[in-house]
Amino acid sequence: MSLRIALIGAGHMGRIHLQKLAAMDGVTVSGIADTDRVRAAELSEQYALPFVDDYHALLGNSDGVVVSTPTEAHYEIGRAFLAGGAHLFMEKPITSETSQARELIQLAKEKGLVFQVGHLERFNPAFTKAAALVKAPLYIETRRVSPFTGRSTDITVILDLMIHDIDLVLSLARSPVKEVKAQGMAFVSEKLDMVNARLEFENGCVANLTASRVASERERTVAVFEGRRYFCADLMEGRLTTASTDEKGGMETVVYEGLKGDAVNLELMEFMAAIRGEAKPSVTGEDGLNALVLADLIDQHIDKRRSI
Repeated sequence: MSLRIALIGAGHMGRIHLQKLAAMDGVTVSGIADTDRVRAAELSEQYALPFVDDYHALLGNSDGVVVSTPTEAHYEIGRAFLAGGAHLFMEKPITSETSQARELIQLAKEKGLVFQVGHLERFNPAFTKAAALVKAPLYIETRRVSPFTGRSTDITVILDLMIHDIDLVLSLARSPVKEVKAQGMAFVSEKLDMVNARLEFENGCVANLTASRVASERERTVAVFEGRRYFCADLMEGRLTTASTDEKGGMETVVYEGLKGDAVNLELMEFMAAIRGEAKPSVTGEDGLNALVLADLIDQHIDKRRSI
């Protein structure tokens, strides 16, 4: 089954998506839409594809759509394509507001369409290896920091970077959130650039998340403690370190190396398989909504602290 896929948004992530889509067997990119005509024209020439500056021109001629625009445009574009019968892959965060996400989820259900959200770290081999081993986490610690790039300053670091780890933590804890505490500050932009959040879940698991886009170097790690076992996934280096202790205090450490893969390609391949009815998305619209709800709670707690 050959699929026609439209790409909306040709910025940093859009270019990556286009590269993957153009190389896939059984997939034809039906068109590129971007309000920046120069940028879209450049990609149009490079890949010999049609481009438009108004996404409406691509409605009705695609089986699915990949939306990689600024977050504030997600709802309008997603609604238009779902209403037109196209399966939807939405970059993270799912939408700007939770009410918008809920509406898109409901529309996809009514139309019987696939709705997948681009939380690509779920496809990181270092994380998937750890997730397969973790059973009942008691404490989770994540760090996602990087130097300032100038991108995504229209949103906070919570929606820019931390949203990835919020999704990972929710997938590991598998429990409702009981309490949220957080603090953060703006440093080089008008939005929050550094945030630390502490989450307590109803099952007793606690998570501590740190995100910064003004750090001196890059780090992306997820550490999990449960009973006598410890896991640390380095998502950048593709390495998983596990350690376990016995009742006599002995410790066994195992290091898995080479856990690297093309997460963007993997998530897009899953999207195509879901459209064909061969698989179900690992990251659904509901998962995207859950991450956004928690991101909002973290943001609200910081605002509350500021007002005291």
